[in-house]
Amino acid sequence: MGIFNKLLRIKGILLLSLVIFYQVFWVNLSLAIQIHTPSSMNNAKTVPSFLLKWPEQRADYIIIVDKSAQKIFLYRRDNIYRPAKVFRCSTGENRGPKSRRNDKKTPEGIYFFTRAYLEKELAPIYGPRAFSIDYPNPLDKIQGRGGYGIWFHGTNQPLKPRDTNGCIVLENGGIDELAGYIRIHETPVIITPRIEWVSPDSIKQECDEVEKVIEGWKEAWKNKDVSNYLNFYSPRFSAQGMDWHGWKAHKNRLAKKYGKIEVNIDNLQLLKINGIVLASFDQTYHAAEFESRGEKRLYLATNSNEWKIIGEFFKGVRIAKKASSRLPVADLHEIKGFIDIWKSSWEQQDLSTYMGLYDQKFRTRGMDLKAWKRYKEKLNKKYRSTGIITGNN
Repeated sequence: MGIFNKLLRIKGILLLSLVIFYQVFWVNLSLAIQIHTPSSMNNAKTVPSFLLKWPEQRADYIIIVDKSAQKIFLYRRDNIYRPAKVFRCSTGENRGPKSRRNDKKTPEGIYFFTRAYLEKELAPIYGPRAFSIDYPNPLDKIQGRGGYGIWFHGTNQPLKPRDTNGCIVLENGGIDELAGYIRIHETPVIITPRIEWVSPDSIKQECDEVEKVIEGWKEAWKNKDVSNYLNFYSPRFSAQGMDWHGWKAHKNRLAKKYGKIEVNIDNLQLLKINGIVLASFDQTYHAAEFESRGEKRLYLATNSNEWKIIGEFFKGVRIAKKASSRLPVADLHEIKGFIDIWKSSWEQQDLSTYMGLYDQKFRTRGMDLKAWKRYKEKLNKKYRSTGIITGNN
């Protein structure tokens, strides 16, 4: 009997151990599913509310940072129902959107990567690589948000939730893997308090509404219908140091200055967060006296159920000139266009475009081009906004 009782006890212990094993297994499996799959994607055919329209070209991926989940979701254009990758991350210690320097908050909005840093350029706390984003962007500046230096980077410490000064930190393996999907100036980053899910039909409806606004805006500009053109702008509009009234005067001057104009847009991308839509596209402007090409970004918000432009930003690119029989004398209008881009990039603190307008042999006040860039970087950090006035002197 003693042996029989011992066998029964052993059998009971084995059964109990097996039950505990299965309980732990299923709990861990459930947690793993929750970590790698947003809950609302399992049953309903819903999509993130941010992705209204993908551009025909440019980046194939969009990165979404969900601050509530402390996760990064990577979406590919051919499957917006399920993320291609999910990464753990850590954001700022304090909740809410960043508004000033040293507030230990992570920004919330739509951003783009501006530069990649390798391990040899970084202190150990940043891990093997880092990517800077364009905070504060034009909308942040309109809203008076300050601070700078927001990066995606790795770490030399264990990853803890909400443990950064404002940056988005990943495990080193995560940042190395994410790097393969990032295209500088092209891959959008959406940082949100939490992902919101909507039906594809509601996405299409909103996309159609905004596309109609963009098309009407372009046609009014192209036809030099300044009155109708200005109807697409909010009274709260601000750009290049001008409010709505300053923008009106500026556009009236240009309409009188140039004859027939052509405006074309390609690669339209529409992203939305917190009731604001970012419409970004490749823009070509052509007049007999002047031509420009680059990326235009329009920030739109609803005003009495109508989408209105509240901010505008243009980053020009150099246009290669074709050989012609024209006399080699610089055209006054081309010089004016060059100065307009130089002035705009200075006011917007767009250092990349600004520095691209300077020759490699540039010298001033004892500084070469590299020293001039460092000097301008310091000024951009020191002053939140810049206004430049040019005259005929």
